[in-house]
Amino acid sequence: MSRKVTYAEERAARRELVAWGKELYDQRLVKGSGGNLSIRLEDDTVLMTPTGWFLGHMTEECISRIDMEGNLLDGEKPTKEVPLHLAVYQERPNVRAVCHTHSIYATAYASSVENGTIMPVYVPSVAAKVGPVMVTAFAFPGSEQLGENVRAGIRSSNGTLLSNHGVVAVGKDMTAAVSVANEIENNAMLHF
Repeated sequence: MSRKVTYAEERAARRELVAWGKELYDQRLVKGSGGNLSIRLEDDTVLMTPTGWFLGHMTEECISRIDMEGNLLDGEKPTKEVPLHLAVYQERPNVRAVCHTHSIYATAYASSVENGTIMPVYVPSVAAKVGPVMVTAFAFPGSEQLGENVRAGIRSSNGTLLSNHGVVAVGKDMTAAVSVANEIENNAMLHF
């Protein structure tokens, strides 16, 4: 059951998206306008990064707010990856944040192995924080099929790799989701 979100709660979530967007941009886990973030609020609306914005340059005012059907409620036009984010929230009701990066090593790994491959674990924190990281089949960005592929990948894990695309990391909050994205990227770096 959803509850009304206060103005202060929404502002805090907007600040969090801006801060983590800058962090990911500074860490070079995303480049240009690639990658996107979202936070599901207690009223079952979703704040997400807008389309075409560099994550390191966002403002609280540019953040998009959508409902669970993908309808824009306010803000800028959302990222085209709305189906990806909504698939996560529908599949995993306990998840409150999604972090999608195009990090170099993880994307390279996901582009060099067969679909369905489970990434080898090189450090125990991947097993503890993430779970089995499966490489999902390629689907066009923004497509419903990509959302379905992500749904399968995060069903029993906090992260999945998208073939020829990047990482989807989820968590109880944005700190946890970004931590998962970093674990996957660091694990891929060790692989290479």
